[in-house]
Amino acid sequence: MITLYKYTHPSRAETVVWALQELGLDYETKELNAYKFEQRSPEFLAINPFGKVPTMTHDGKHFTESLAIIEYLNDLHPDRPLTPSHNDDNYAEKNYKLRQVISFGMIELESYVWILTKIKVLDNYENWPEGTAEKCITNIQNALPIATSWLDSQEYIAGDRFSLADIYYHHLFNWLKMLGVALPEQAKAYVKRLSARENFPRK
Repeated sequence: MITLYKYTHPSRAETVVWALQELGLDYETKELNAYKFEQRSPEFLAINPFGKVPTMTHDGKHFTESLAIIEYLNDLHPDRPLTPSHNDDNYAEKNYKLRQVISFGMIELESYVWILTKIKVLDNYENWPEGTAEKCITNIQNALPIATSWLDSQEYIAGDRFSLADIYYHHLFNWLKMLGVALPEQAKAYVKRLSARENFPRK
């Protein structure tokens, strides 16, 4: 049995839930209340010493980090539908594109999103220099047109079919929206389209 540990509030763990549902895998969830510091309990730290979610257990083994978990789950499926098929004549190019768009998101968007989250949501607990938030927003706004340009001629961000990259960018764009960063109309439409998928997790 696959057991996924997630918070009671929305978090990156929702991307793993989405992947599980897209892949049709049986699973159970166990919710942790971060406001009660349940992720720091001895029981949970024995599973993940970093005290973070998502954390998953399967066949007696522990798994952490959302993208790595999703890749593992994808490999459990005989068709590996969330990554390019090895039988595709253009596998190398399509796999490169998948990795490239995710790497871009992590470096050019998410790195600044994390700092912005610490400043805006966690009350500037690291005492960032004045103007840091504004610089982060500028860098994000410079990168967003590049990310959305990949949607100019295709429905999905990494190619002609739904993939791991779409799960990642859906979460990333919603994260930006939560922080008050204005999204291009193309990004808004993309998020709305993905949210309408049959296997998208809904409360």
